[in-house]
Amino acid sequence: MRFFSDKKYNKIFGYCFAFVLVTLLAVLIIFKWDNARAIFSSVLTVISPLIWGAVIAFVMNPMMKNCEKFLARFIFKKKPHPKIARAIGIIFASIVIVAVIAVVILTIIPQLITNIPGIYDGITNEFIPSAQSWVNKILDDNPSIATVVNNEIDNIMTNLKDLINGLAPQLKNLLTSLLSFANSVKSFVLGFIVAIYFLFSKEKLQAQAKQMIVAMFSERTYHKIFSITSNTNHALLNFVYGKIIDSVIIGILCAIVMFILKMPYAMIISLIIGITNIIPIFGPFIGAIPSAILVLIAEPKKVIIFIIFIFALQQLDGNVIGPKILGDKVGLSSFWVLISILICGSMFGIAGMIIGVPLFAVLIDLITNIVESRLKEKNMPTEQEYYSMAGINIGRVTDSEPDGEVLELTSADNANSESSSDTAKVSKKPKSNNQRK
Repeated sequence: MRFFSDKKYNKIFGYCFAFVLVTLLAVLIIFKWDNARAIFSSVLTVISPLIWGAVIAFVMNPMMKNCEKFLARFIFKKKPHPKIARAIGIIFASIVIVAVIAVVILTIIPQLITNIPGIYDGITNEFIPSAQSWVNKILDDNPSIATVVNNEIDNIMTNLKDLINGLAPQLKNLLTSLLSFANSVKSFVLGFIVAIYFLFSKEKLQAQAKQMIVAMFSERTYHKIFSITSNTNHALLNFVYGKIIDSVIIGILCAIVMFILKMPYAMIISLIIGITNIIPIFGPFIGAIPSAILVLIAEPKKVIIFIIFIFALQQLDGNVIGPKILGDKVGLSSFWVLISILICGSMFGIAGMIIGVPLFAVLIDLITNIVESRLKEKNMPTEQEYYSMAGINIGRVTDSEPDGEVLELTSADNANSESSSDTAKVSKKPKSNNQRK
């Protein structure tokens, strides 16, 4: 729809309209945050099966493609059957996903059932008596501290009674959490079904999306959109699959060493360390703290050895295993990795902490390409080292100086240039009649 005959004015009107719309939307979200959050939560609940389906399809797609390539090369070599290959590929990827979930559940639940009584006995029979004897010894040696501690114990007992009296709201919150977990399981199951439909119709959905983008945007814009989506896909795949492989290796190494050192709860702790290792930077700490508490409850003498071992394992992962598997696939500095985890983690929780790094990598790459293209239009160097050198006055680089040197005219150069221009003017004066003769 055109409001003006000139394309330039239509473009300006479109930008202004978009700016006003985004500004109004931002103002409404800021000043009506509670209503906006409720609306956003309702919309998210409705489309959560689609989100789960997209995530599961994204994870299953590489396995399906590899299975299709294998079938095309060895089974359907003479006569291709793309529909049959697609069905077998989806079944194979589904079996892998279900098998991984089943292995994790069947490993964790029996270990919890077996070790929870041992953890309870360790707390009641070993940890609490040892702590009580240590506290009593300190109190006997320091009577002034005993009075303070007794007062604090009275306060704790009062608070405990208040907590017991307020268990009804806590039970209500527990019921709400159970219902939320049930809804998440339902969304995951529905998402799994949606993912299968996504994979069966992958090419058709891609063609429809490309058709819409090409119809709505200019050639230059839709090429940029295709480039961005391709880079995002590669960055997410490389990071997620690389992190999963890295975490599996770390979990296996943790289990082997803990069995060798005869540490308690080796399987549970190895699963915790491996799963939390997927989260960059904060994952090792998130997994190490509860694991150290478990070791402290069971065998307090081995907790120092466990902490030293976890620290050495994380150093091995950060300096050897991680770089070998991931390489430079992300391309973010540690500062931007930290920022991406903090922002995306606060917005989307654990999932945001995992996918925030590749998303920020794509965003930084996009901004870098835009900045470099603008610098090239101005005939300026694109290397960051040029802008970090001390004592360099940033100026215009001419076409004759491709190396990025800045042209600065001194006063002597100005005088020479003025004299040469005056000479040129004199030489261009017309000759007199006598001179012609």
